[in-house]
Amino acid sequence: MQVTESIILFIYLVIMTLMGIYFYRRARSSENDYFTAGQSINTFVGAFAIFAAVASSSSLMGAVGSGVAMGVPYFFTYAFGVIAILPFSMFLVSGQIRRSGVKTLPEFFNQRFGKPVQIVSAAIVVIGMTFYMVPQLTASGLIGQHVLGIDYTTAVIILGLGFTLYAALGGMWAITYTDLIQGAIMLIGIVILALFIMVDHNGVVSLINDAMAVDPAFGDITQPWMSYFGLFIAFLWFGIISPSVVMRNFASRDAKTARRSAMWACLLYLTLFIAGFFVTAAGTSMGIVDTLDNTDMIFVSVIEQYLPAILGGVMLAGLMAAIMSSADAMLLAISAGIAHDIYKEHINPKASERFVTGLGLVVMIAASIVGIMIAIDPPGLIAIMVGWVGGFLLSSFGFPIVLGIWWKRANMLGALTGMLGGALVFLILIIGGWLPTNAEPIIGAPVSLILMIVVSLMTEPPSKETQAMVDHYHTHLE
Repeated sequence: MQVTESIILFIYLVIMTLMGIYFYRRARSSENDYFTAGQSINTFVGAFAIFAAVASSSSLMGAVGSGVAMGVPYFFTYAFGVIAILPFSMFLVSGQIRRSGVKTLPEFFNQRFGKPVQIVSAAIVVIGMTFYMVPQLTASGLIGQHVLGIDYTTAVIILGLGFTLYAALGGMWAITYTDLIQGAIMLIGIVILALFIMVDHNGVVSLINDAMAVDPAFGDITQPWMSYFGLFIAFLWFGIISPSVVMRNFASRDAKTARRSAMWACLLYLTLFIAGFFVTAAGTSMGIVDTLDNTDMIFVSVIEQYLPAILGGVMLAGLMAAIMSSADAMLLAISAGIAHDIYKEHINPKASERFVTGLGLVVMIAASIVGIMIAIDPPGLIAIMVGWVGGFLLSSFGFPIVLGIWWKRANMLGALTGMLGGALVFLILIIGGWLPTNAEPIIGAPVSLILMIVVSLMTEPPSKETQAMVDHYHTHLE
């Protein structure tokens, strides 16, 4: 057990839980407060909330681990795709989807296409976000095992239930304001780590030379082109197809705030990945990746190599921040998908708002338990697992969302066919294993697009009211 680091992690977890308790009463007052923080989040807080929601364990441990194991081109593919998330979503959907006035992504599908699409999309949200919990829980287990000196399974259970507690209690209010703190911790922490690395290696050129001396293939392309391209497009679309990220738009004060938050979050993410490159090079230069049981742990090894104990504890808290800030957003998306989009909308429309938020709390805990059970024996590297989720959601949601916003002719049958067809093709490709890792959305997403366009054109157009709603998405009047 590492005492200093453990104490810092414990203090951090206590503070996050206290924030959840503080926001409990406000969050439970209404569905709007629980799921969208009263649609009152400003640009500054919103930027860090979006940044923290996207910056999961894969952005730190996963990106660095895969970069060391598979070469820096893989890291840059990951980085370029993720950095492009926010400007891509800012111009394509952020303002438009905020003007819809809905609380969740499935509710948008109901507004634009109808209830059948809402039900299917809610089911996909629950499946996708539950699996997305797995790499976050995997990372928390690895950190807990290393720092606290307990076995991996126990660490997954304790830390998983720990970050579920504050998210379930405080809803979007707690999640947004804890994300402000978590985003700042992870950003400041990785910049400090990068500065220590630079000083230790006497500059960028020397650092790269040290990495190349240990691993001459550090700069080589080691994977098929489809792996790089599939990973890139899966992350490029993540701000559009991930409910955990899209819900941050719903929490903004207005459409302009949603777009500005995305813009500033992009700059925060750019800073994170510039520093992340230095960590990747340092991890390679250590020459120990082959001795690790899990390649993703190279990030923790770099922290211990270059930082003193106190700063190392802060950086480990930053890693936990990356995990928690994304996991809490996923839990809220799952909670909203079942409590609001399925139960309130289709089973018991007369349910009180307090009952719905209470059901949302129970759903979060249940989803966390399912994620923990899968994470006890994780199916792959963190970055690869996140790539699977991104590819699945892109193949399901990507074009139904974008065409729903930009194309008046898109209708319910087209959206339903595109959503189900893309998801089915993606899952068949994953199960079959015929393509290189993370290449599945290269086929799944175009299938979804073609099916949606063809079926929409072959069937009746939407009503005039629905087409007028599309015009409203693009108005600049708040």
